[in-house]
Amino acid sequence: MTWSAHLLRGNDDLDAKPFEPVTSGGVVLVDTTGESGVTSQTVLRKLASLDTTLGIGIMEGAVLREWNGSAWVDDPVSLSFGPMLVREISCVEHPDDPNMWRVEFTASGFGPVLNADGSTIGSPQISVGVVSRPRMTPAYRADVTPPDDVISGDAFTTAPWVTGTDIGGKTVDINTSPVSIPIDQTLVTITWVVRWPFQDWDSDWVGPDGAALTIGLDAIADDYVGGRNTVAFMGFPIGSLLMESVEFQPLHHEFKTAVMTLIYDEWHHAQQMPLVNPQFNIPTTPNATTAMSHTTTVLWNQTFWSPWKLESANPFFGTAEWDYLTTVFV
Repeated sequence: MTWSAHLLRGNDDLDAKPFEPVTSGGVVLVDTTGESGVTSQTVLRKLASLDTTLGIGIMEGAVLREWNGSAWVDDPVSLSFGPMLVREISCVEHPDDPNMWRVEFTASGFGPVLNADGSTIGSPQISVGVVSRPRMTPAYRADVTPPDDVISGDAFTTAPWVTGTDIGGKTVDINTSPVSIPIDQTLVTITWVVRWPFQDWDSDWVGPDGAALTIGLDAIADDYVGGRNTVAFMGFPIGSLLMESVEFQPLHHEFKTAVMTLIYDEWHHAQQMPLVNPQFNIPTTPNATTAMSHTTTVLWNQTFWSPWKLESANPFFGTAEWDYLTTVFV
Protein backbone atom coordinates (compact mmCIF):
# COMPACT_ATOMS: atom_id res chain seq x y z
CA MET A 1 0.00 0.00 0.00
CA THR A 2 1.31 3.46 -0.89
CA TRP A 3 1.40 6.12 1.76
CA SER A 4 -0.94 9.06 1.22
CA ALA A 5 -1.47 12.40 2.91
CA HIS A 6 -4.11 15.07 2.84
CA LEU A 7 -3.47 18.64 3.94
CA LEU A 8 -6.61 19.69 5.79
CA ARG A 9 -5.34 23.15 6.68
CA GLY A 10 -1.98 24.71 5.91
CA ASN A 11 -0.97 28.14 7.16
CA ASP A 12 -4.47 29.48 6.50
CA ASP A 13 -4.49 31.53 9.71
CA LEU A 14 -1.91 34.19 10.51
CA ASP A 15 -1.25 35.99 13.79
CA ALA A 16 0.93 39.05 13.08
CA LYS A 17 2.22 41.44 15.75
CA PRO A 18 5.12 43.94 15.72
CA PHE A 19 8.30 42.71 17.42
CA GLU A 20 6.66 39.33 17.98
CA PRO A 21 6.63 36.14 15.91
CA VAL A 22 4.08 35.78 13.12
CA THR A 23 2.55 32.36 13.71
CA SER A 24 0.42 29.94 11.76
CA GLY A 25 -0.22 26.25 11.61
CA GLY A 26 -1.81 23.35 9.80
CA VAL A 27 -3.14 19.82 10.00
CA VAL A 28 -2.23 16.81 7.82
CA LEU A 29 -3.90 13.41 7.77
CA VAL A 30 -1.54 10.58 6.85
CA ASP A 31 -3.00 7.25 5.70
CA THR A 32 -0.76 4.20 6.29
CA THR A 33 -3.27 1.51 5.36
CA GLY A 34 -1.42 -1.65 4.37
CA GLU A 35 1.76 -0.72 6.21
CA SER A 36 2.89 -2.53 9.34
CA GLY A 37 4.83 -1.44 12.39
CA VAL A 38 4.08 2.24 11.80
CA THR A 39 4.80 4.59 14.70
CA SER A 40 4.66 8.35 15.05
CA GLN A 41 8.41 8.41 14.43
CA THR A 42 7.90 6.49 11.19
CA VAL A 43 5.35 9.07 10.06
CA LEU A 44 7.62 12.00 10.86
CA ARG A 45 10.48 10.37 8.97
CA LYS A 46 8.23 9.87 5.97
CA LEU A 47 7.10 13.50 6.00
CA ALA A 48 10.73 14.64 6.16
CA SER A 49 11.83 12.41 3.26
CA LEU A 50 10.22 14.55 0.52
CA ASP A 51 8.48 11.52 -0.92
CA THR A 52 6.64 12.61 -4.08
CA THR A 53 4.04 9.89 -3.60
CA LEU A 54 3.16 11.42 -0.23
CA GLY A 55 3.09 14.87 -1.80
CA ILE A 56 3.93 16.92 1.27
CA GLY A 57 7.13 17.70 3.16
CA ILE A 58 7.16 18.70 6.81
CA MET A 59 10.27 18.94 8.95
CA GLU A 60 11.08 20.92 12.07
CA GLY A 61 13.16 23.95 11.14
CA ALA A 62 12.24 23.88 7.43
CA VAL A 63 9.63 25.53 5.26
CA LEU A 64 6.46 23.53 4.49
CA ARG A 65 6.60 21.98 1.00
CA GLU A 66 4.01 20.52 -1.35
CA TRP A 67 4.49 18.47 -4.55
CA ASN A 68 2.66 20.04 -7.50
CA GLY A 69 3.16 17.08 -9.81
CA SER A 70 6.50 18.18 -11.21
CA ALA A 71 8.37 20.04 -8.48
CA TRP A 72 8.39 20.77 -4.78
CA VAL A 73 6.81 24.16 -4.02
CA ASP A 74 7.49 26.05 -0.80
CA ASP A 75 4.59 27.32 1.28
CA PRO A 76 3.44 30.59 -0.31
CA VAL A 77 3.21 32.56 2.95
CA SER A 78 6.26 34.80 3.06
CA LEU A 79 7.15 37.70 5.30
CA SER A 80 9.58 40.58 5.02
CA PHE A 81 12.16 38.40 6.80
CA GLY A 82 11.62 35.48 4.46
CA PRO A 83 9.68 32.22 4.70
CA MET A 84 7.98 30.87 7.77
CA LEU A 85 9.51 27.68 9.14
CA VAL A 86 7.90 24.76 10.90
CA ARG A 87 8.75 24.97 14.61
CA GLU A 88 6.59 22.31 16.25
CA ILE A 89 5.15 18.99 15.02
CA SER A 90 2.69 16.76 16.82
CA CYS A 91 1.92 13.31 15.44
CA VAL A 92 -1.01 11.41 16.99
CA GLU A 93 -2.63 8.15 15.95
CA HIS A 94 -6.32 8.58 15.08
CA PRO A 95 -8.39 7.16 17.98
CA ASP A 96 -10.87 5.42 15.63
CA ASP A 97 -8.48 4.23 12.91
CA PRO A 98 -4.96 2.90 13.68
CA ASN A 99 -3.98 3.44 10.03
CA MET A 100 -4.66 7.19 10.17
CA TRP A 101 -2.31 9.70 11.77
CA ARG A 102 -3.11 13.30 12.58
CA VAL A 103 -0.10 15.56 12.22
CA GLU A 104 -0.39 19.12 13.52
CA PHE A 105 2.37 21.66 12.94
CA THR A 106 3.09 25.24 13.92
CA ALA A 107 5.08 27.60 11.72
CA SER A 108 6.49 31.01 12.55
CA GLY A 109 8.48 33.87 11.14
CA PHE A 110 8.96 37.60 11.64
CA GLY A 111 8.13 40.82 9.92
CA PRO A 112 5.16 42.30 8.08
CA VAL A 113 3.37 40.18 5.49
CA LEU A 114 4.36 40.85 1.88
CA ASN A 115 2.15 42.05 -0.94
CA ALA A 116 2.27 40.26 -4.29
CA ASP A 117 4.72 42.90 -5.57
CA GLY A 118 7.07 42.38 -2.63
CA SER A 119 6.07 45.50 -0.71
CA THR A 120 5.24 45.13 2.96
CA ILE A 121 1.86 45.30 4.65
CA GLY A 122 2.70 47.14 7.85
CA SER A 123 5.46 49.18 9.40
CA PRO A 124 9.14 48.25 9.84
CA GLN A 125 10.05 46.61 13.12
CA ILE A 126 12.51 49.16 14.46
CA SER A 127 12.58 51.60 17.36
CA VAL A 128 14.93 54.34 18.51
CA GLY A 129 15.65 55.42 22.07
CA VAL A 130 17.37 58.71 22.95
CA VAL A 131 18.92 59.90 26.23
CA SER A 132 20.49 63.36 26.37
CA ARG A 133 22.98 63.72 29.18
CA PRO A 134 26.14 65.65 30.06
CA ARG A 135 29.63 64.22 29.87
CA MET A 136 31.80 65.51 32.68
CA THR A 137 35.27 66.00 31.25
CA PRO A 138 38.53 67.71 32.26
CA ALA A 139 38.84 71.05 30.50
CA TYR A 140 41.18 73.99 30.22
CA ARG A 141 38.70 75.98 28.12
CA ALA A 142 34.90 76.22 28.01
CA ASP A 143 32.61 77.35 25.18
CA VAL A 144 34.86 75.86 22.52
CA THR A 145 33.93 74.48 19.13
CA PRO A 146 35.70 71.39 17.80
CA PRO A 147 37.04 71.51 14.26
CA ASP A 148 35.13 70.00 11.35
CA ASP A 149 36.45 66.54 10.55
CA VAL A 150 37.97 66.15 7.11
CA ILE A 151 37.53 62.80 5.32
CA SER A 152 39.90 61.43 2.70
CA GLY A 153 39.40 57.97 1.24
CA ASP A 154 36.77 57.10 3.89
CA ALA A 155 39.30 57.87 6.65
CA PHE A 156 39.79 60.76 9.05
CA THR A 157 42.69 63.12 8.40
CA THR A 158 44.77 64.52 11.25
CA ALA A 159 44.96 68.06 9.83
CA PRO A 160 41.93 69.56 11.66
CA TRP A 161 43.06 68.20 15.02
CA VAL A 162 46.85 68.44 14.92
CA THR A 163 47.53 72.14 14.29
CA GLY A 164 49.50 73.57 17.22
CA THR A 165 46.95 76.39 17.27
CA ASP A 166 45.12 77.38 20.42
CA ILE A 167 41.50 76.18 20.47
CA GLY A 168 40.15 79.46 21.89
CA GLY A 169 37.19 79.65 24.27
CA LYS A 170 36.97 80.79 27.86
CA THR A 171 39.81 80.00 30.27
CA VAL A 172 38.69 77.83 33.16
CA ASP A 173 41.80 75.99 34.34
CA ILE A 174 43.17 76.70 37.81
CA ASN A 175 46.91 77.34 37.70
CA THR A 176 47.25 75.01 34.68
CA SER A 177 45.12 72.29 36.30
CA PRO A 178 41.98 71.39 34.31
CA VAL A 179 38.54 71.49 35.90
CA SER A 180 35.60 69.19 35.21
CA ILE A 181 32.87 70.72 33.06
CA PRO A 182 29.73 69.27 31.44
CA ILE A 183 29.47 69.02 27.66
CA ASP A 184 26.56 67.79 25.58
CA GLN A 185 26.28 64.08 24.94
CA THR A 186 23.38 62.04 23.53
CA LEU A 187 22.97 58.27 23.76
CA VAL A 188 21.08 56.78 20.80
CA THR A 189 19.94 53.15 20.85
CA ILE A 190 18.50 51.57 17.71
CA THR A 191 16.60 48.32 18.22
CA TRP A 192 15.48 46.13 15.34
CA VAL A 193 15.02 42.49 14.35
CA VAL A 194 17.46 40.47 12.23
CA ARG A 195 17.37 36.93 10.94
CA TRP A 196 20.49 34.81 11.15
CA PRO A 197 21.13 31.85 8.84
CA PHE A 198 18.81 28.85 8.98
CA GLN A 199 19.04 25.45 7.30
CA ASP A 200 17.03 24.68 4.18
CA TRP A 201 15.92 21.25 2.98
CA ASP A 202 19.43 20.60 1.64
CA SER A 203 20.95 21.39 5.07
CA ASP A 204 22.60 24.51 3.67
CA TRP A 205 22.79 27.60 5.88
CA VAL A 206 20.85 30.28 4.01
CA GLY A 207 19.30 33.70 4.49
CA PRO A 208 15.77 34.97 3.83
CA ASP A 209 16.32 34.94 0.05
CA GLY A 210 17.50 31.33 0.04
CA ALA A 211 21.11 32.23 -0.78
CA ALA A 212 24.06 31.21 1.38
CA LEU A 213 24.51 33.56 4.33
CA THR A 214 27.27 34.04 6.89
CA ILE A 215 27.67 36.50 9.77
CA GLY A 216 30.93 38.48 9.89
CA LEU A 217 31.22 39.22 13.58
CA ASP A 218 34.88 40.18 13.24
CA ALA A 219 34.02 42.69 10.52
CA ILE A 220 31.45 44.36 12.77
CA ALA A 221 34.07 44.73 15.49
CA ASP A 222 36.86 45.85 13.14
CA ASP A 223 34.90 48.12 10.80
CA TYR A 224 32.28 49.71 13.02
CA VAL A 225 32.45 49.35 16.80
CA GLY A 226 34.76 51.87 18.45
CA GLY A 227 34.83 54.18 15.42
CA ARG A 228 33.32 57.53 14.45
CA ASN A 229 31.03 58.27 11.52
CA THR A 230 32.56 59.51 8.25
CA VAL A 231 29.16 60.55 6.87
CA ALA A 232 26.34 62.38 8.59
CA PHE A 233 23.80 60.00 10.13
CA MET A 234 20.39 60.65 11.71
CA GLY A 235 21.10 64.38 11.71
CA PHE A 236 24.42 64.11 13.54
CA PRO A 237 27.47 65.63 11.81
CA ILE A 238 30.55 63.79 10.59
CA GLY A 239 32.80 62.57 13.38
CA SER A 240 30.35 63.20 16.22
CA LEU A 241 28.91 59.68 16.57
CA LEU A 242 30.88 56.94 18.29
CA MET A 243 29.53 53.42 17.73
CA GLU A 244 29.86 52.04 21.22
CA SER A 245 28.36 48.59 20.68
CA VAL A 246 26.25 46.26 18.54
CA GLU A 247 24.39 43.49 20.36
CA PHE A 248 22.51 40.46 19.07
CA GLN A 249 20.29 38.85 21.68
CA PRO A 250 18.20 35.67 21.22
CA LEU A 251 14.60 36.45 20.30
CA HIS A 252 12.89 33.55 18.51
CA HIS A 253 14.84 30.65 17.04
CA GLU A 254 17.20 32.16 14.40
CA PHE A 255 15.77 35.65 14.90
CA LYS A 256 17.73 38.10 17.03
CA THR A 257 17.02 41.40 18.70
CA ALA A 258 19.75 43.72 17.48
CA VAL A 259 20.69 46.80 19.50
CA MET A 260 23.12 49.41 18.18
CA THR A 261 24.38 52.02 20.64
CA LEU A 262 25.65 55.33 19.26
CA ILE A 263 27.01 58.20 21.34
CA TYR A 264 26.93 61.78 20.09
CA ASP A 265 29.57 64.00 21.68
CA GLU A 266 29.77 67.79 21.44
CA TRP A 267 33.58 67.64 21.18
CA HIS A 268 33.54 64.73 18.72
CA HIS A 269 34.90 62.55 21.54
CA ALA A 270 38.14 64.55 21.76
CA GLN A 271 39.93 65.83 24.86
CA GLN A 272 41.81 69.05 25.65
CA MET A 273 45.50 69.10 26.41
CA PRO A 274 48.02 71.89 27.16
CA LEU A 275 50.83 72.79 24.81
CA VAL A 276 54.09 71.70 26.45
CA ASN A 277 57.43 73.22 25.39
CA PRO A 278 60.58 71.13 24.69
CA GLN A 279 61.66 71.61 28.31
CA PHE A 280 58.42 69.88 29.39
CA ASN A 281 57.08 73.08 30.87
CA ILE A 282 53.57 74.45 30.30
CA PRO A 283 53.68 78.09 29.21
CA THR A 284 51.37 80.16 31.36
CA THR A 285 49.63 83.50 31.21
CA PRO A 286 49.05 85.39 34.50
CA ASN A 287 45.63 86.75 35.36
CA ALA A 288 45.97 89.96 37.32
CA THR A 289 42.38 89.83 38.55
CA THR A 290 42.49 86.32 40.04
CA ALA A 291 46.24 86.16 40.68
CA MET A 292 46.28 82.79 38.91
CA SER A 293 48.32 81.57 36.01
CA HIS A 294 46.43 79.91 33.14
CA THR A 295 47.60 77.62 30.37
CA THR A 296 48.66 79.79 27.47
CA THR A 297 47.94 77.39 24.61
CA VAL A 298 45.40 74.54 24.67
CA LEU A 299 45.16 71.95 21.91
CA TRP A 300 42.74 69.20 20.90
CA ASN A 301 43.67 65.57 21.48
CA GLN A 302 41.63 63.24 19.25
CA THR A 303 42.08 59.53 19.96
CA PHE A 304 39.22 58.00 17.96
CA TRP A 305 40.50 57.58 14.42
CA SER A 306 38.68 54.42 13.30
CA PRO A 307 36.03 55.29 10.68
CA TRP A 308 32.63 53.78 9.96
CA LYS A 309 30.08 54.64 7.32
CA LEU A 310 26.46 53.60 6.95
CA GLU A 311 24.72 54.04 3.62
CA SER A 312 21.66 52.47 2.00
CA ALA A 313 23.63 49.27 1.38
CA ASN A 314 24.88 48.21 4.82
CA PRO A 315 25.21 45.03 6.90
CA PHE A 316 22.71 46.08 9.54
CA PHE A 317 19.48 47.61 8.24
CA GLY A 318 17.08 46.58 5.51
CA THR A 319 15.41 48.99 3.09
CA ALA A 320 12.42 49.73 5.34
CA GLU A 321 14.55 50.28 8.45
CA TRP A 322 16.98 52.49 6.54
CA ASP A 323 14.12 54.58 5.15
CA TYR A 324 12.80 55.10 8.68
CA LEU A 325 16.17 56.15 10.10
CA THR A 326 17.01 58.55 7.28
CA THR A 327 13.54 60.05 6.85
CA VAL A 328 12.36 60.54 10.43
CA PHE A 329 15.65 61.71 11.94
CA VAL A 330 17.24 64.72 10.26
